[in-house]
Amino acid sequence: MAVVLLAGCRSGNHYYAQSMPRSLRLTAQSNPQEADLSRLASATGGSQTIGRGDVLEISIAASLSKDDQFTMKVRVADDGTATLPDIGPVTLAGVEPQAAEALIGQEAVTNGYYRNPTVTVSYLSRKMNRVRVIGAVKEPSTYELPPGESDVVSAIAAAGGLAENAGENVEVRNPNLGLSGRRPVVAGAPSTPHSTVSATSPEDGMKSFTVNLVSAAKAGTSTYVVQDGGVVMVEKRDPAPVKVGGLVHKPDEYDFPIGKDLTVLGAISLAGGTNNQLADKVFVIRPLVNSKDPAVIQVSLRKAKKMGRENILLGPGDIVWVEQTTGTVFMEALQLIRFGVSGSAPLF
Repeated sequence: MAVVLLAGCRSGNHYYAQSMPRSLRLTAQSNPQEADLSRLASATGGSQTIGRGDVLEISIAASLSKDDQFTMKVRVADDGTATLPDIGPVTLAGVEPQAAEALIGQEAVTNGYYRNPTVTVSYLSRKMNRVRVIGAVKEPSTYELPPGESDVVSAIAAAGGLAENAGENVEVRNPNLGLSGRRPVVAGAPSTPHSTVSATSPEDGMKSFTVNLVSAAKAGTSTYVVQDGGVVMVEKRDPAPVKVGGLVHKPDEYDFPIGKDLTVLGAISLAGGTNNQLADKVFVIRPLVNSKDPAVIQVSLRKAKKMGRENILLGPGDIVWVEQTTGTVFMEALQLIRFGVSGSAPLF
């Protein structure tokens, strides 16, 4: 691995671990797989709730005789009503079949067609939302979800849950249905100071919003609806590897762990530890977004083993270089002399 050794005076981007600016001090990673996503599940109703587009079989009987029973097949319209012969429209969306039976019976009595009817409501077919789930999920595909449970959490669950490389952000693209298709106002909307949601309205017939799963799960007060024909895209994380070199046993590139923290000592451990007992000076070379020159952070291994603040967190693309010093050069010289004189094991 080709790395420029750093020596001499400090440059403008050279800092010590304990006194580096806050902008360079990384925070612990958030892991969406550990977030309580159940707090984001839809509260619009269970699987037995009648929804728009459901087809029902409704039987109305005036007495116990089969001859007095009238059975019909009815579809619940987009406005939530089912129109029954003679009785007229009855709002059934959002209620369970037992409650629908009571509503229909009440309307039948009110309209004077029955005195004390017996009403039975059952499902012939359920309207389902077809939702495509892609990205960092275990089983990306298209799934059918009941409209009352068609939300981000249910879509991810249908796809087998989050994959190991899942990021925090999920983008939802819904058909742009105008005002009638707008999702309900949720806590954490873009107008709030600490938003967990950002929304856009592109001109391609779809509207989208992005949810940060970790922040939204902590808030736990929002429902993120996925409409029929919607797409749920779970962010994939593919962080750049960490390079470890210098006085280590196995200098190489190592995969940056997803959802876990990696420190200077952890990276050196991945590389088999130091190959010189006097090794202490470590340079962390960190790329900067707005600068062609990286930041260089100097860490002391001895201090890092005693103080957590010295054992700094690493980020994707960091280079960890265990530097030669006068002490390490002296140690290597002693080992070479000892080996050359006696052919035995090193002094240390």
